[in-house]
Amino acid sequence: MNEIWSEAEKQFIRDTANHLTDEQGAVELTKTCGRIVTVDSWRKQRQKLGIKKKPGRGICEVVLDGSFD
Repeated sequence: MNEIWSEAEKQFIRDTANHLTDEQGAVELTKTCGRIVTVDSWRKQRQKLGIKKKPGRGICEVVLDGSFD
């Protein structure tokens, strides 16, 4: 079922995407918001917010200028 994301949840993603993996972020948001947040829902919301991550397993860095270098 589709849940509406609160502004606080969106801000949490903005604030933590640079130093948490998608899996870690989903776990932390689940702890703080009191509802189950899956990795897929975290990732989809992060992408909707325009936050891109560098490719690779376990890499937490965010792409700032649209390049992957």
